[in-house]
Order: sequence, then C-alpha cells, then structure tokens
Amino acid sequence: MARRRFIGQGLAVVLLGLGRRLWAQLRYQPLARPVVVPLANLENPGRAFPFVADGVTLASAAVPNQPLRINGMVVRTAAGDNQPERFKAVCVKCPHEGCDVDFVSDPSRLPPEIVDQIGHPVTEPVYVCPCHNSTFKMDDGERLAGPTARGLYRFRVTGVNATVVEIAEVEEDVLLFT
Repeated sequence: MARRRFIGQGLAVVLLGLGRRLWAQLRYQPLARPVVVPLANLENPGRAFPFVADGVTLASAAVPNQPLRINGMVVRTAAGDNQPERFKAVCVKCPHEGCDVDFVSDPSRLPPEIVDQIGHPVTEPVYVCPCHNSTFKMDDGERLAGPTARGLYRFRVTGVNATVVEIAEVEEDVLLFT
C-alpha cells in the first residue's frame, strides 16, 4: 500500500508541475497600448524585427503599477497567408540574468560550443544570450540549451491585416519580474 501511495503522490506532483507550466504559458496581460509592426518588415520566414512595448507592472509586483518598457522581437515563422499563428514575438531579455539576447538568422554562424550544448544540428534561426550562451528557438522562444531554466517570455500576436502585425499582450510574468 505504501508503494502505491508513493507512486500516486509522485505522479500527482509531476502532473501538477506540468499543469502549472501550461497555466503559466496561458496567462497573458494586455500591454498599455498595442504595438504595430509593418507587415512589409516581416515578408520572409525567419526574418525578425525589433520593437518596444509599453506595459505596467502588476499590482502584485515588487514595485506595483509602474510603467515598463519591454524590448521584443517579432518574426514570421512560416510562409503563407497572414494569420496571427504565422508570427511569434518574444521578449529579448534572457530570463536567466536579464542580458539582451541576439537573433542569429544564419545558424551556420553559431559557434561549435553552442551547437554542442544544443545537442543536434541547428537548421532554423535562434536567439542566443551572449552572457552565458542560453539558446532559444525562433518560433516560440523555447529553451534549447544553456543555464536558463525557462524559455523567453512571449508576447501574443493578436491581429494581422494587410499592412501591420499587432501585438497587444505579454506573458504575465514579464510584468512581475522585469
């Protein structure tokens, strides 16, 4: 009986951790005002464009209700129509120690030690933190390698029309921890 209970509790902890991670990914807050990026700057997949967003720290932050500027990068992840799902935007501040990450559009230019850390050949553009070589996927900012415990904070692309990509929300944690 003790063994079953132990296994059951272990499974519950694992499921709770996964559920918490999924919940964290779903919590977005509105920006102070939407950011608009000209669609002409994002015509080709893998091409990134920087932007600055204005937010307000949450009431539960260490310093509540303060204006906050957040540097971001938006990229078209796939060719085709201009649906919001074809664009992804991330905060360019590494969650490890707050260094600004670089966008590396040509993965063949990555140093061998970074490719070794990732553990497989890199064929897509990536974000790389120059401080400790944390590396992140282009399409969603997910962590590939390095000392950071999580991926890049994300923005939500909320709309695309014939001329602009609109970004109007950001992961809640950005408004707590930056």
